[in-house]
Amino acid sequence: MRMKNYMPALLFLFLCSSTFAQTEKGNLVLSGKTDLNFLFSNITTGTDSVQTGKTKGNQFGLTAGAGYFVADDLALSIFGTYSYSYSKIGASNYQPSNTQNITQSLTILPQLQYYLPVEGKLKPFVAIGAGYIWLQERDSRFTENYNKVYSLSGPAFTGGIGVSYFITTSVAFDLGFQYSYNRLKDELIDNQIMKEKQFAGRLGVSVFF
Repeated sequence: MRMKNYMPALLFLFLCSSTFAQTEKGNLVLSGKTDLNFLFSNITTGTDSVQTGKTKGNQFGLTAGAGYFVADDLALSIFGTYSYSYSKIGASNYQPSNTQNITQSLTILPQLQYYLPVEGKLKPFVAIGAGYIWLQERDSRFTENYNKVYSLSGPAFTGGIGVSYFITTSVAFDLGFQYSYNRLKDELIDNQIMKEKQFAGRLGVSVFF
């Protein structure tokens, strides 16, 4: 009877210690995330009786990465992020032909991520990183440079906070908020610089080994 009274406490301690072990030095972590702005859209403009235009679009962002715990609760990771945005504007009285616009970006980002050493299934974390980004836009209305509106590249810097919820001892759901700053140079226009400041929320899954 007394042993049964201790079982819940023993199970809780086991889960806590197992979860902590996943962020110990020498372990690996694989992560996949998606931006919260995953979107499909279909927009029609006009009057009550006449349709003057129709726009279809979709956009998404995906991130995948791998990390190695160089110390307890501290992982050195490298992430790759790809984002895509597409829109198609149908022909109308004002625009005699269909137009298409595609924006793509690719980011390679090494980062350090530190998990706060707290007990339980919830583990807050902070992360900082620096890498490189490529960004390009094409529009069918531009006839030069293979329809390129701009083609940018440059350094990227990020910082973020979040929390991981361990559903098992080796699998966690991640929710985080990230701030990024990019300074990009346009290869099509001399001395053209673009500075980006972004704040985004992300959901993901991490697997620890």
